Amino acid sequence: MTTVLPPDLEAWLCAYLRKQLKLSYDAIRVSNREPDDYNGSYPLVVVRDDGGSQSNRVLFDRSIGITVRYGSRSAPGPCRDLAARIYGLLTDPEICELDGSPIAAVEEDGCNGPYFVAEDANIARCYLTLEFSAIGEFR
Repeated sequence: MTTVLPPDLEAWLCAYLRKQLKLSYDAIRVSNREPDDYNGSYPLVVVRDDGGSQSNRVLFDRSIGITVRYGSRSAPGPCRDLAARIYGLLTDPEICELDGSPIAAVEEDGCNGPYFVAEDANIARCYLTLEFSAIGEFR
């Protein structure tokens, strides 16, 4: 019997975004968690898989939240620009055609943002959400 596991979208999306953004943002860090000592001195992207249902044996509905932190609250433009670029990359239907992509479809009505989020520290923060249908991992 073949087992179908939920796809690890956090890992795939982190690797994809690192590759896509590294040339423009040399010091960028893309991860599934925020470092405890983050001080805003470099762009930070945090990818979180909020889960979802399984629509059939091999397809999983996944909600993804992405936090972007970059620059100061008083000059939030670079943060917003980076968040908008990420939104564009991850909502492009071509993402489904990439080698190794677990994404079968971008569910456009589940994609929102980017928008600014209140922040206690003097670091600009944007947030966006995405919804995908993704193919499970076969074991």
